[in-house]
Amino acid sequence: MAPEKKAGKKQKLSLRFHRGIYKEAAVKAAAAEYAAFAGFVISREAAYTKVEVTPREAELPARFAQEFSNRALINSI
Repeated sequence: MAPEKKAGKKQKLSLRFHRGIYKEAAVKAAAAEYAAFAGFVISREAAYTKVEVTPREAELPARFAQEFSNRALINSI
């Protein structure tokens, strides 16, 4: 799940959450909670909720993907 880095460009991240585990509303709530760090585009892809993340700064914090995923899971419970 390591994001690809490109020189001179903002690092983008793509995450997928299986809707059988992660509620779509919970993923959207996590995006709202992390809006200070990044912009989010949320869509459906087969059985998944897909999240495209674009950082507000040049880079996302190192553990961003893990922390965001944990928040989405907590919101799903």
